[in-house]
Formats: sequence, C-alpha cells, structure tokens
Amino acid sequence: MAHPSANAVFEILAREHSDRLMAFLRAVSLDQATADDLFQETMLRAWRRLDSYDRSRPFGMWLRGIARLVAMENYRARRRAVVSSELIESVQAQADRFDGPSGVEFHEQLAALNDCVDKLAEPYATTMDMAYHLGESADRIAEQLRERVETIKKRVQRGRMLVSECLQRKGLLA
Repeated sequence: MAHPSANAVFEILAREHSDRLMAFLRAVSLDQATADDLFQETMLRAWRRLDSYDRSRPFGMWLRGIARLVAMENYRARRRAVVSSELIESVQAQADRFDGPSGVEFHEQLAALNDCVDKLAEPYATTMDMAYHLGESADRIAEQLRERVETIKKRVQRGRMLVSECLQRKGLLA
C-alpha cells in the first residue's frame, strides 16, 4: 500500500487527470455506465499500484495504460459495450500524444474537440451525439434510428475518424 503522503499526491494527480481519463474511457466504450465502471476500476487499480508508478514518466500515460488493460479485460469478458481492442490501443496512442503539463491546455483541446464534433454532418452528428452525449448503446441507437447495429458501429467509427481529421487540421494531432 502507498505511503500516507502518497494519498494526497494521488488525489491531486487523479483529479488533474480525471477529465482526460474519462474522455479516453468514453472513447473506448459505447455507453456512459460502462465508462463510469471502467473509471472506478482504473482508479482503484491505480491506487493499489501507486508504489510501482515510475515518476519519470507522465502520470496520465500510466493511468491510461491501466485503463487500457481494464477496458480490454471488460471487452474480452463481455464482448459488448466496449469497442475492439485494436481501437482501444489506437485511442490510447492518440491520447498519449495529448499529455501536457496543465489542465488549461486540456480545456483548450476540449474546446477544439467540441468544435470538430459540432461540424459533423448527418448522419454522423446524430449518431455521435446519441453515443457520447446521451450515452446510448449501439443497440439502442440502432433501434431508435431503425438501422442495423453494424451500421451504427461503423458510423461511430467513421465519426471518430472525421473528428480526428479535424483535430489534425487544427494541429492538435500529428
């Protein structure tokens, strides 16, 4: 277990990185409930493994590494509510490039992300809104839009790609 003063340090670091961690988990899960569960499990495991954290590496990357393992375990166990392991790896690699020293930087990046999402054309805008803003599952979105589940999954994947391309044009992704 971590040293008593580690409790305060962990709390500060966890708070500083919680928005980024939740953004990562929302990107790799198709509903808010799953993302919330993955977040809680990630924080618990991070706390238990705090003594193994290498302080020479960015905390956010370490935390997302734990989150990636938790998400992949969830994916393997359920084969639903979380996207594929390949996409989890891809999203983690992109998220690792966003690590920066200040929370203000993250909020500027978040504003750019929101701008890119706002520019999505239909049917991507509606599908992405239902998946990420409303936290609907792919099954539920398909039911509401009278589409096949595979169509919705592809639409979410394409929507992510369009957002990624927009962020690249803004110079936020390489």
